[in-house]
Amino acid sequence: MKSTAYLSGGLIICGILIVVLFVRVLNLESRVRRFGDPNGAGIAALQESLKHVQAELAAARELAPGLGEYMTTIQLHAGKLWFAARASNWELAAYELHELEETMEAVKKLNVEKNGVKISNVMDAVLQTQIARLEKSIKQKNPSEFQNAYDETLSACNGCHTESGHKFIQIIRPFAPPVTNQKWEAAAK
Repeated sequence: MKSTAYLSGGLIICGILIVVLFVRVLNLESRVRRFGDPNGAGIAALQESLKHVQAELAAARELAPGLGEYMTTIQLHAGKLWFAARASNWELAAYELHELEETMEAVKKLNVEKNGVKISNVMDAVLQTQIARLEKSIKQKNPSEFQNAYDETLSACNGCHTESGHKFIQIIRPFAPPVTNQKWEAAAK
């Protein structure tokens, strides 16, 4: 949970940095255009400042998590989701599904393409179909429907891995909990 919180916090900070730096770049570019030729020294200073801001922006982008880090987070939440549902802890299952959705939404924002596959489009399709079906099964507290929807979700993930040139990545139902320090059964009320 902490790693997801740190990852989310880091993403938010990186996102804010990127937006601030992008706005600075746009502002500096407009200043350069307004000054024109009469003020050569001012233009040179602004151009140097622009280069500095662009370098900061590039550095901020390098710090942001990539697709692999997000996929690992997705895999962790999917595993936790499985064990929560297997223990009929539907509240925890709903929570893990929400965490999974948040991470998938973050992946969509990366706008990554792998071997001609637009990962954002795949995430969107899975969110609208398989994840929606998982959500319905959790709300209904229906273990058999959950299992079918979960298997469909894994199939969609593996299909994307294959299409994007990563067929060596095959996700299966977990057979051991992804973490050993969490109770899966619902707390007694």
